[in-house]
Amino acid sequence: MNRELVTKLLNELRQMPIYDAHTHVMADRPVASHLGDLLGYHYFTELSNSSRGRPVPLPEDPGARIDYVWPHLPQLKGTIQLDWMLGISEAFLGIPRGDWWTKSQKQITERANAAITAKDYCAKVWERSNIKKAYMTNQFDEDLSKHGDARLVPCLRTDDLVFNVDSANGIKRLETCTGETIGENAQAFDRAVAKIFDRFAKWKMGYAALGLPPSFVPDEDVSTTAAGQVLKHAARGEKLTPEGKKVWASFMLDRISAHCARVKAPFCLMPGADRGVYAHGVPSGQDLFRCDGHLRGYDAMLNKYSDVRYPIMVVSDTAGLELVAQGWIRHNVYVFSHWWYANNPADIRRELRRRLDVLPRNKFIGFHSDGYWLEFLLPKFNTYRLQMAIVLAERIEESQVAPSDTLEPLDVQGALALAERVLLRNPDEIMGVK
Repeated sequence: MNRELVTKLLNELRQMPIYDAHTHVMADRPVASHLGDLLGYHYFTELSNSSRGRPVPLPEDPGARIDYVWPHLPQLKGTIQLDWMLGISEAFLGIPRGDWWTKSQKQITERANAAITAKDYCAKVWERSNIKKAYMTNQFDEDLSKHGDARLVPCLRTDDLVFNVDSANGIKRLETCTGETIGENAQAFDRAVAKIFDRFAKWKMGYAALGLPPSFVPDEDVSTTAAGQVLKHAARGEKLTPEGKKVWASFMLDRISAHCARVKAPFCLMPGADRGVYAHGVPSGQDLFRCDGHLRGYDAMLNKYSDVRYPIMVVSDTAGLELVAQGWIRHNVYVFSHWWYANNPADIRRELRRRLDVLPRNKFIGFHSDGYWLEFLLPKFNTYRLQMAIVLAERIEESQVAPSDTLEPLDVQGALALAERVLLRNPDEIMGVK
């Protein structure tokens, strides 16, 4: 590693604002209100649950969550996850990293909560992070009509409409928030979904999003009649069979693509998460991925809706090359960041280098935090910025070694222009209603 060059690039990257294209930040409560909100983040509770050697249920109380995690922090030293928490501590809480190992739990908790409850805390997090936009994750029946902060961009999560219509009171919730009487009528259901899309488009949504199981292959051209037959069972409170779930999901996947085309919004696909694998896990710590997951099941949809932008993120390293290939040949597929288990330095370096080497520079979105509180955006982006600085320095050095008939010459200015493209311009240009 060329330490001087990497440092120079990193210092410049850290000056760039943050455009975070996927978060779980809440419009009415964007920052934490207790240290337990931060230390109770599922990354830390997962690691604590894993390191203790036996499963222990996770408490709801924020203070109790600190108790749940605190004894296991020494086992987490050196993990990138804990680096995020200690980055928050230094940037926003005024607590140096070293104090976590020399001060008591009570002292750290009191100092952290004093910082968090200060009147200017939320403004400080926004300012120090230099956040320009953070894209939220919103359920279809959320009321964002009074949401006035343009920095927090609504995004419509559609999982309950696609995969959970027979649970979570999906039909009743849709009727309540749209005024439609759905009953067993798939066409009425679709009209209600259209109202949801119109509402989110009015709120200047960033995109619609859907999490999909590994290797899901939707049926093609599911008729409204066939979908209606499945909906009848859900409307009666019956659990759908696996075959029925697939028919309904296939129908809704097509309809959501159609509504995205109609309102000119992207449709973000998040395939690959295998849900509920670990029965003894903490909330959000029960899911893994399968290495046999692939994207080929979406060929028909991607071809049919050629005017819809599809940002796609994948969770396994084995899907990384396939996703890049999709972004390589398809005009409407955009490679979307580094998701979940792939959000670690080693995988970021590999995938970033691959994307920089073969993709048009306007075809991928550099990074997203997936953070639940604004505090997580800065440390997570700094993790990515360091890896980007390393990769860009490597490319600069290679271009200096190789003659121009082998590699395009690249200098610091050109590298930073490339970084600005994928970190700032691409999320702003790809996302949003056009």
